[in-house]
Amino acid sequence: YSSALAPCALWPVDLKLTHLDWNPEATLIHFQGQHLNICELDYNILHSEIQNAPKTEAAVDVGEFCLVEDSTSSRWFRGRIENQKEDLFDVFLIDHGSVLSANIAHISSCSSDLFILPPKIVCGFLANVLLLQSCSHSVVEDYLSSLIGRNVAGYIPALLPHEVLLLEAPDINSDLVRHGFGRHVDTNTFLFLVEMVTEMPLKQNIAPVPDLLIEKPRRQEIYFKSSGLQRYEDMLSFCGPRLSCGMHVKVRITAAVNLGLFYCQVASMETDLWEMSKKMTAICEYRTKECNQKTPENLGLLCSVKGKDGKWYRGFVQFLPVNSQVSVFFIDYGFFESVKVENVHKLPPELHSTPIMAFACSLSSQIDQDNVLKTQQLSFLKAGLLGGVLDVEISGFDEKQYLYSVTIIGAADDHVKEPEPIQKLPTLKVESVLDTEELSSQGGCLYYETVMGEALGKTLEEEEVQVDSVFVGYVEYVQSPNHFWIRTQKRNDLFEEMMTKLTEHFSNVKLDEDVLMNPDLGTLCCALYEKDMHFYRGVVIDTLEHGAEVLFIDFGNIEKVPHMLIKSIPETFASKSPFAICCSLVNVFPFDDFWSSTASDFFRQTVSNKALLVHVVQMRKNRCAVDLFEMGGSNSQSIAELLISSKQAEYIPIDSVAHNNTRLTRWCATVDISGNIEQWKDCEEEEKSCNKKAEKAQAPASFKALIIKPGFEFAVRCSYISSPSDFWCQPLDMVPAFEELMDGIQHYYSTCTTPLQSGDSCCVAKSPQDGRWYRAFVIEKQRGQAKIMLVDNGCTVQVSANNLQAIMPEYVSLEGQAFRCSLYNLIEPADTQNYGDWGPGVSNLLREFILNSGSGLKCKVVSHLNVKDKGLCHVVDLYNTQTQQSVTKALLEQGLVRGVTMSRKQQLTVFPESFVYSSYGVKPGNEERVYVTHVSSQGEVYCHLERNNEIIEELERKISEESDKMMKASTKAVVRKLCLAKYFDGKWYRGLTRPVQSPLHLSVFFVDYGNTSISEKTDVMFIPRDSDYLLYTPMQAMRCSLDSVSTAELYADVKEWLNETVLNKLVRAMILGKSEDGAFVVQLFNGDVNINEKLKELILGHSHIPKTSSFNISSTKAEHHRRNISIRCRSLPKRQSSTCATSNIYRGDKKKENRTRDRTRNKNTKLKQGNEDKSKSCAPAQPPKNSQGKWQRENQDAKPEQSPQSKVTQITRLSRLSDKNVNAGFSAKCFTSHIDSVNCFFLQLSEDEPAILKLGEDLNTSMFRDSLKLTTSLKIGDIVLAEYEEDAAVYRSVVKSYEGRSCVKVEFVDYGNSAVIGKEKIYTIPEEYLSQPRFSIPCSLLDKSMYENDASFTDAVMEKPLMVDFVRQNGTHWEVKIEVEDTVGLCSALEAAVECSRLTEKEEKPLPKLKSGTLLSVQTDGSFYVRLTKSSDLLALLENHITDSIYKCKTVAGEDVKEGLKCLVQTQEENRWQRGVVQQIHEQIYQVFLVDHGIRKEFPSGSIQQQCSELEQIPNLAVLCKMNSLGFSTGEHDHRLCETLKTIIGKEVKVVFVSYCGADNLWMVEIVMNGLFLIQQIKASQQKNEEKIPSPAETQNHGTGEGCTSDTSPPQQLVFAPVDLDKAYSGFAASVTTPFKFCVVLEDLLLTMNRLSIMLDELPGQMSSVPEAHLLAGTCCLLKSDSRNKWCRAEIVHVDPTVVLNLVDYGHYEYMLYDDCSKLKKLPEEITNLPKVTYPCSLRGIKPVAVDGQWSDEATVFFQQCLYQKNLQIFFREFVSTTHWKVDILADGIHVAKELVDAGHASYMDVMLGLRYALVSLYIFNSSYEMKT
Repeated sequence: YSSALAPCALWPVDLKLTHLDWNPEATLIHFQGQHLNICELDYNILHSEIQNAPKTEAAVDVGEFCLVEDSTSSRWFRGRIENQKEDLFDVFLIDHGSVLSANIAHISSCSSDLFILPPKIVCGFLANVLLLQSCSHSVVEDYLSSLIGRNVAGYIPALLPHEVLLLEAPDINSDLVRHGFGRHVDTNTFLFLVEMVTEMPLKQNIAPVPDLLIEKPRRQEIYFKSSGLQRYEDMLSFCGPRLSCGMHVKVRITAAVNLGLFYCQVASMETDLWEMSKKMTAICEYRTKECNQKTPENLGLLCSVKGKDGKWYRGFVQFLPVNSQVSVFFIDYGFFESVKVENVHKLPPELHSTPIMAFACSLSSQIDQDNVLKTQQLSFLKAGLLGGVLDVEISGFDEKQYLYSVTIIGAADDHVKEPEPIQKLPTLKVESVLDTEELSSQGGCLYYETVMGEALGKTLEEEEVQVDSVFVGYVEYVQSPNHFWIRTQKRNDLFEEMMTKLTEHFSNVKLDEDVLMNPDLGTLCCALYEKDMHFYRGVVIDTLEHGAEVLFIDFGNIEKVPHMLIKSIPETFASKSPFAICCSLVNVFPFDDFWSSTASDFFRQTVSNKALLVHVVQMRKNRCAVDLFEMGGSNSQSIAELLISSKQAEYIPIDSVAHNNTRLTRWCATVDISGNIEQWKDCEEEEKSCNKKAEKAQAPASFKALIIKPGFEFAVRCSYISSPSDFWCQPLDMVPAFEELMDGIQHYYSTCTTPLQSGDSCCVAKSPQDGRWYRAFVIEKQRGQAKIMLVDNGCTVQVSANNLQAIMPEYVSLEGQAFRCSLYNLIEPADTQNYGDWGPGVSNLLREFILNSGSGLKCKVVSHLNVKDKGLCHVVDLYNTQTQQSVTKALLEQGLVRGVTMSRKQQLTVFPESFVYSSYGVKPGNEERVYVTHVSSQGEVYCHLERNNEIIEELERKISEESDKMMKASTKAVVRKLCLAKYFDGKWYRGLTRPVQSPLHLSVFFVDYGNTSISEKTDVMFIPRDSDYLLYTPMQAMRCSLDSVSTAELYADVKEWLNETVLNKLVRAMILGKSEDGAFVVQLFNGDVNINEKLKELILGHSHIPKTSSFNISSTKAEHHRRNISIRCRSLPKRQSSTCATSNIYRGDKKKENRTRDRTRNKNTKLKQGNEDKSKSCAPAQPPKNSQGKWQRENQDAKPEQSPQSKVTQITRLSRLSDKNVNAGFSAKCFTSHIDSVNCFFLQLSEDEPAILKLGEDLNTSMFRDSLKLTTSLKIGDIVLAEYEEDAAVYRSVVKSYEGRSCVKVEFVDYGNSAVIGKEKIYTIPEEYLSQPRFSIPCSLLDKSMYENDASFTDAVMEKPLMVDFVRQNGTHWEVKIEVEDTVGLCSALEAAVECSRLTEKEEKPLPKLKSGTLLSVQTDGSFYVRLTKSSDLLALLENHITDSIYKCKTVAGEDVKEGLKCLVQTQEENRWQRGVVQQIHEQIYQVFLVDHGIRKEFPSGSIQQQCSELEQIPNLAVLCKMNSLGFSTGEHDHRLCETLKTIIGKEVKVVFVSYCGADNLWMVEIVMNGLFLIQQIKASQQKNEEKIPSPAETQNHGTGEGCTSDTSPPQQLVFAPVDLDKAYSGFAASVTTPFKFCVVLEDLLLTMNRLSIMLDELPGQMSSVPEAHLLAGTCCLLKSDSRNKWCRAEIVHVDPTVVLNLVDYGHYEYMLYDDCSKLKKLPEEITNLPKVTYPCSLRGIKPVAVDGQWSDEATVFFQQCLYQKNLQIFFREFVSTTHWKVDILADGIHVAKELVDAGHASYMDVMLGLRYALVSLYIFNSSYEMKT
């Protein structure tokens, strides 16, 4: 049981089926077939030979081959003896598949030569599938008949004697299982069953593949036999079934290996297994669709695995993947199966604890002692293997192997009825309840609309839903935001009850019972939903040939269902109206004419698996227009707003809802709520009476008001002052927009007249003082006069009604600019006798203070008050930013005012609208010790100041006292919005209420802690107006924004880390500043840990979370108001208490979670809100259990658990790329790579320039570029390779932001500049290019006063050497001091070029590498000059350097000018100085060769400058080259080559540098143009022009007009992948002829080989032939190889009557007639880009010992044995030509050349070489000996 066995290979085979048969008595399905590659001609010839062969009678036995004669036709056939009955033999005709009966006289023995050709017919049984006993014989027979003549691909797991195959055909098996005809059986079990049925031994793949199975090269499948599973056995010890000896139990056999090992399941566990499989299917299929998982996750011990039958099981991975497949042990069934890695997923956590269902058994050892018992037991076991239920007795248990010994008592005839649990009760056919009229037959679309309209009417009537109704619902199915279905919470219990009864009903109905035959359109039915195999109510909306389209009326989706699975619906289920309502989302429309899949998926994910508030806005013909809202949170999220702000839809309001301005905010309670309902009513009435007069003075909804909250602090100007308790301010940052608006108003109303309509209150009014037009609101009109309030400055004036005009809509959008302010709550008049009378002195001082402050006046909002007859007032404190003096302090110092004391009189006229804000003296630069009470996002927290502990404790005490009084007291005057709310811990806390869509609940923001929760109104008490301490004690929660922590993308895991790190802990807060919305900008420190920095690291390195959980829905007001700068995530976290509360409330559950909120002084524990308690939080309201499977399928809401490790991705995060190691105080020579401003520029260290240039060159080689892969997904912070548009080169980059749907903004990390790049030019970056740090350093200038502006800074430092001092690091930027160097020297790039040239000179042999360059000039001797592309940048640097340093160079006197003088000359065309060498002197004219341009020019005397020594060190950028022409170098050919080269001067060419000739100081090269070597193009052209020999193809084509097509494109060529000389490569021999002629394959190219093989297998059926003009040596093409039986890449070697082709990826040659050249096909471009796989080689340094210089046969065989199946080390020593390399080869560490010499087959060409080989071998021997000892 525990002995490990090796995996077994499955032989691949392709067959054409000729016969299949099965009957219910038979266990196995028999088949016959033919191989696809048989040659009929061969068998016809063989049949003729058989007739002529001599016949001899011979004794034959069963199983032997023979010849048999058909007496009717007198023809002889090959056969095998199947059976013998007396003198009659049954002979199977192996080439025909039939059985012939004959006597001995008609049977003959024969020569074995007649049996060399394998049988034409192969036969056997289909493997790994068993037909169900319950399936219809006739139906199965029809299906099997349909397979005859079909080609099938499969695998052979084993053979029976006489070459009888067991064929696993995956496609057939899947069909049989899917149609319900059969069940899947694992390989081991099936083989064991076959052995039992046939009583014959099996032959498995432990030997070479039989000849009859050789079809074509195809990767073998692997299956694994039972193996030792130690960890699995360990699990069994505590997770496996517990059975005791003597126990009787009914079981099913699920897997078997032999009599000593088979696996059983307890029969009663069948339902549990089905449910578990269904749950895994729901989760894993969602992962497959939504997450596109391609590679296995970090699985852990157990996993989910998809079996060959398409179902999901629990598995245990024992082996590593083989050929992208992994062997998995199915722990609940006991068998192994090889599955694709993408079908292995993480096991859902809830299934880890489910016990293991299968237990290992063996038959009791007693059966070996009793043959009768053994026969009986084997019979029972066979019945169990066929699906029967066995009654077994546990007779023993081997604890070590966890193996039960059993005795089978009996077998019940209860066969497995997989794969459907589809059963049903007697049918009662009823008329459709939707058939109210005769429907016409115009197709499914009409019926669909009709059905929807009927269903909607009945459901709305039942649900009592009408316009403006509000209810809780669940989205069941989503097609798009315009088409989705909702089920209400109201009828949820009724639906769940119906589904339970429906499931029970159909559990007893058989497959062929109660089928609804020929249903009419509109008929109500019950239909099977395929994905969860449950029946649901539906309506037939269209008929199909084999079924119908059914609308599932309780969900909304439409499915195609076969006839057999559409059942009649019982009356009890037909009478209920549909439970789903068809809806569309109001006011949203797609950007295009249809909803994109992205928008629909976004909407689906947003609304799935959660309870939503639904507001019915409009009734349409067949659906409801609704607005959806998420439940809970500080702001109830509108789904429509979420779609619009996420740019998934656009907002277009519908006319029918234009009148409904109140939307959802004005709903009120209509039910009697016990407890505080009286207080609610009193409060509402009092507020109405208080605001009755104030409403006239407030701008109506047409003018929007500014939203300014307590804590806001911003610059203002005062527009109107009445007194310190009533003055108006305008925000200064809105002044430009306001002035622009006023200019527009003046311009329009000076030329146009728009009469004010009667009843309109919003208008524009002309001022009698200055004649300007102002926005105004009419308070009252009488006798031609109007009293108006100017909404932009706050004053009230009286004007003539003739000066009023209607306001145009475009002038209403800007908010009213004035907001009312007051100094109430801060100060009051010193004269207590005259309350409210400030006196003129106080008002004048206020005006003077404001006047003196000028533009430096700032306003800090402290609270909101509701003042009788005035409305909302903002309690503010004004202060002068220049003097930092407060107006309240100034007035107090004058003694004209005093600190505020609330009086009873004041309570009657003024009451607060908010709690009081205080900054507690916190200022920038302070360091405070704080407790974090709430984490609202990754960038924002709420804190308590430690120094406020006593205030907080006193506040808690007062709250406790006041809450007791409020509970006991009768109704009294309270303050609206300000409340005490009961939290989950049962205690009361101060809160600020906001309405939600539910009339029973409120959203409460806990002002002393910062979190928000949904509370029932019964748990909310409004604070009485006389509770001064509770109303006027400042809020204790101080909002803090974490400095430099990005909130552009919100990450749940980052927030969770912040929660765990700081929540309820004492931390240090460094106050850096204060934003306009009142939040303090801070850096947090937990001990020595900088929380901000850690958060930034986590954000950069974190996987990007889909935006469905992190969108900021900014209101229009917030967009215009810059004070609302904090970005909040309005979607609730996964585990938030408000969600739980809402969920429980609307499910009728009034219980609350027991959460602690205690704050003890010693432990300093702070408020812990709901989203911190993971273990106790509850999920949103869920759909009922019975519908959940289907519900999840349609909504795709079964979200997989994911950890940061669970997503395997090719993209690298920014955190993987290290920064340059720079410390404070470091000084270095640098250059600027990019400048944005003095505050943001990028530097590169001079010492890094060679590395930067090298990196750029490596990333842009043609081979590397061809290997790049496009990214599949992009996230912010990903490191990628991006193509820069200006030079088409790729560079390392980081994704910064999204720019539309198809572009992203990237920053080139080594340079600092950014660009918007299309996603089609973004590539994944290989791992090896991440080791180097980013080379650009982001900097800002420390002393910005050094430069006037950014432009002057750029001019001063760009392209100049800089000495840089790195002073300090501020976030990611370094603040630096810069000094521009005056000295002119070589830049680092030129220095690198000098160094590189020195290194090149030292190399003995150059590398044969392909480089791009420009042909500069051609010399008369055939040589030419090339400048490499990579030198272009160096040329620009060099010319700039020469220009900068020309003043240092002296003019050379005429008498000093000599030939060979290195000089500088200035060209007239470009007026640039260039380097040159004087070549000839003609009186006053010098001929100078320009060494960087490869050309000669004449210059007058006196114009030549002497070169500086540093310029002489720089290598010439024009490289002298000569063609490596291989005997093509003299006479007319030279002239032809020169003429050809001259035509491409100035063009870009690709140059292969072959070798360096030191004598001539030039490079031998090959030029590649259009993919071909130029020399071969010239040769081919020459050969064609000279020979003019018409080919047979030409002659044939001339007559027929057919053959090779003409083509003007150049011949195709393939190149080798570049290799480095003297470097060790691992590889193997591909083909071996002699030591001078063999081919090797490098391991580095195995991936290329695999990719090429896939491409060749997927070639299209039609391909272009190679044009006749391209039938030249060197042309590459595609050839259908006879030897390989597949398409191969080939290169033409020779063309004559016979064409010789080299299979470049195999190293073999093939031959064909010229007439057959039409079979040669052109290479697809993507295949042309892949290099040749094999390298032709010859062994270096040896020669044959034979006198004739030829290798003997013995030497060749010896050499082949040296290379065969060995790990080779290959050293490329010399690139001889395009035909081969000279190499050294080590086989298992020994030089093959030395082995040939030692064996006497070869001798050394160089004696020293032999000595070197000997020393190397000795070193390797000593090293291995030391390792062993």
